[in-house]
Amino acid sequence: MKTKRLLVIVMCLLMVFALAACGKSTDTPAPAAPAGSSEAPAPAPEPEADAPLVGISVPNNPTGWVGAVQWISKVTADSLGLNYVLVTSENPNDQANKIDELIQQGCEYIVLFPDNDELAVAAQKIMDAGIVLINFDRTLGSTTPDYYLAGNNEGMGVIGAQYISEKLGDEGGNVVIMNIPNYGEIFTERVNGAKSVFDTLDNITVIGEYASDNGAPETVLPIMADILTANPKIDAIYSTDDEMSQGILQAIKEAGRTDIKVVTGGGGAQSYFALMDEYPDIWVSSQTYAPYMMADAIKLVPKLIAGEAVPARTIIPPVNVDRDNYKQYMADNNITSDAPY
Repeated sequence: MKTKRLLVIVMCLLMVFALAACGKSTDTPAPAAPAGSSEAPAPAPEPEADAPLVGISVPNNPTGWVGAVQWISKVTADSLGLNYVLVTSENPNDQANKIDELIQQGCEYIVLFPDNDELAVAAQKIMDAGIVLINFDRTLGSTTPDYYLAGNNEGMGVIGAQYISEKLGDEGGNVVIMNIPNYGEIFTERVNGAKSVFDTLDNITVIGEYASDNGAPETVLPIMADILTANPKIDAIYSTDDEMSQGILQAIKEAGRTDIKVVTGGGGAQSYFALMDEYPDIWVSSQTYAPYMMADAIKLVPKLIAGEAVPARTIIPPVNVDRDNYKQYMADNNITSDAPY
């Protein structure tokens, strides 16, 4: 009898613990503070019951610049207490389909980071449905959104070309341009900005313009290897993207080239900053275009909900970063080693 009573007691205790465990919250931990903030994140406010629904549409990429946009989107929307739906997409067609779903769900505001300018038709559907469209970064062809926020792409090209001219000095030299046309009009703007400077300099000769399908270093590496073979004398490479520049530097290293004195970039990636000291004979630089600007786009939403007037177009200027100032740049912007870009 004692044994049976003991067994009953043990079973009751196990049931109590199981019920307690089932009652624990399964919420994910609060997101880390975004880059640019040194403070621990405050608990995210709960959205109001009648708050308008906000759609946030971004391409899907767990790493790199796009991954950081996706990360900061959630961090910012949570910190603002928005009633929101965040959707990620694998390609332009998938993004267009998911935009249709956001429209059907009754979103009153949509913050869109388009995969490329092929999203113009989907963006126009948003506006035709009476939804306020805030477009971030990449342009939408002939479609003009209600609000647009981005970095200064042409300005990136201008200061990148000026940097090359400064580092080459009076002697000047041969320059190769590396671009990613698939990333849309903004990358063309970067190249045009650089050309606007090169065209005024008699001592700079652009000996070739080349393209990569994307910025992944492993994609860029063989392309750059071929470019180095085809061009025995290159003094500088104007690159539109930090990740692309990582592939460029690897190709230069593998080819044993010592003629190249300057390589630019675009974005402001920590993984690229980490290479700057590894190439003491090359001025490795980045013209910043931080993914964390997406936070500024999302922060427009509560202002618009509150009836505040905000600029229809906001352009954030770039900063030139190289081995002389990258550590200071990171400190000034509270970009910690655990930030995703």
